[in-house]
Amino acid sequence: MTLLDLPEETLCLIAEELDNQYDRYSLVQSCHRLYTVLLPTLYSRVILGDVSDHTIGQVSQFFNTIARRPELASAVRSLRVESWDTEDDIENINCEFEYDPQLIDGLVAGTCWSKQPNDQLRRGNTDAWLALLIPQLKGLRQISICYPYGSEYVEKMFEKAAKDDPAAFTRLADAFAEWYDTENSIHASCMEPFFKFPSVRRIGGSSILDSDRQEGAPRITPFSGVTDIDLDMTNTECGFGVWMESCKALKTFRLNIGGGMISDGPDLVTGPLRESISLHKSSLEAFWLCGESYQYLEDDDGWLGSFADFNVMKYLHISISMLAKLDDDLEPTRNLVELLPPSLETLFLCHCPHELLEWAVDQIELLLNSNSLPRLTSLGLEGWGPTEVEESSLETMRKLEALNRRCAEAGLFFATSIGSHRIVPSRFVSLWPCQ
Repeated sequence: MTLLDLPEETLCLIAEELDNQYDRYSLVQSCHRLYTVLLPTLYSRVILGDVSDHTIGQVSQFFNTIARRPELASAVRSLRVESWDTEDDIENINCEFEYDPQLIDGLVAGTCWSKQPNDQLRRGNTDAWLALLIPQLKGLRQISICYPYGSEYVEKMFEKAAKDDPAAFTRLADAFAEWYDTENSIHASCMEPFFKFPSVRRIGGSSILDSDRQEGAPRITPFSGVTDIDLDMTNTECGFGVWMESCKALKTFRLNIGGGMISDGPDLVTGPLRESISLHKSSLEAFWLCGESYQYLEDDDGWLGSFADFNVMKYLHISISMLAKLDDDLEPTRNLVELLPPSLETLFLCHCPHELLEWAVDQIELLLNSNSLPRLTSLGLEGWGPTEVEESSLETMRKLEALNRRCAEAGLFFATSIGSHRIVPSRFVSLWPCQ
């Protein structure tokens, strides 16, 4: 049996396993049968805007292709949109692109997208073209967007879809957004429409600034099926209250703080975040909070609270100060054994200053002696500060070595990272695959 003798379904599976788009293109072009069968697989994963010049030529070409061959539009499963031309850029656009008003009108006639900014389309505003194109991808499962400065039409399109036509994205499961630059951020409100699409389960982002609800707005009645929130380089003063209240049963939440590169205000205010995650005590299975620096408002105590009553939590990654609550002298005021749920399987204590390292080791010993975490299989401790170990720290290092031996004998995975460079073993990050 040769490759050409295989069933069409098997051929499609083979083509989709090829990560390199050029490899798939070569396979499709190899003979007439493979071209006929596998052409849609070339469109299963689409990247737009990954060009050094203006993106309008690429986007308009793709739009006109799928407008004339709807089966290719339905074949798109994953879409990545890099930063693109907006209204501010169109005066400088000098590349050629196809603008067919009859084709556009025929595609959207009778739909909620029938009123289009034709002047912007004609002038080559890629922002407007993308807002027209994306809703045509009915089979879309994943979308990743890198928002540029001045984006308007794409954001309004998602708002309109969430309000007037949720069926436009009935299969979308994962949504990710980020800011195009290394400084500043996009507002969290741009992701709120995705909570209203019926199949979305995972929402992620990078360089996002949390947005508070409108003043006087009532608490949201949970309605969304989103179960996973994954945020990198992100600051929050509001605890992502709008997002958290929207979810019916959140399972995982990860937040890596972005610091001063993201916003001028506080990196993190713990009070609102504590209130938000408390809404999901009965469903939250994994929680991750990390950042190289934290700032607090004066009326916030900097403590995230106890996790003891999060009765299905299996994974916790958190700093010592957030968990143990430090007093004015930076001394812990809580014992770990009373703060953790018995359901916990993985615990990673990050950003432990060297002054508290011995205390942390003693606390872990107490945890193991108490058997309060009978399901624990993985344990991590990250020391934070200079790599040099002073003479006064030798006793702490001996305790660490003894703790390491004890864990090994008990079959408990134990990882330590002592130094100024963050090293988190893959065992502790595999829960959240990178976008």
